[in-house]
Amino acid sequence: MREGTTAPRKIGELIPAVLRAVRPQVRNELYELSEAWGRAAGPDVARRSRVIGMNRDTLTVAVESAPLRQELETFRKPELLARVRAEFPRRNIANLRCVLRAT
Repeated sequence: MREGTTAPRKIGELIPAVLRAVRPQVRNELYELSEAWGRAAGPDVARRSRVIGMNRDTLTVAVESAPLRQELETFRKPELLARVRAEFPRRNIANLRCVLRAT
């Protein structure tokens, strides 16, 4: 082995370090997405919902009631998607998924 190189390591030994390095970035992005959602959705909807994740191109938001879920997904989805895309342009947000918040 050449000087300055390390011995090969098992992938299982590397994964915890990788996850520790990535976790702050994910938390920061979730915070930024939450802020963008609040601006895009407006104060009333933002107060009754929260961003819970981003999977590929789908933004998932937990809402407090079934009527709010239906309103957002059925009647306001195109408007909200356009607004959240404008507020958070660095990610491709193609879909909005609303789920009921566990009480």
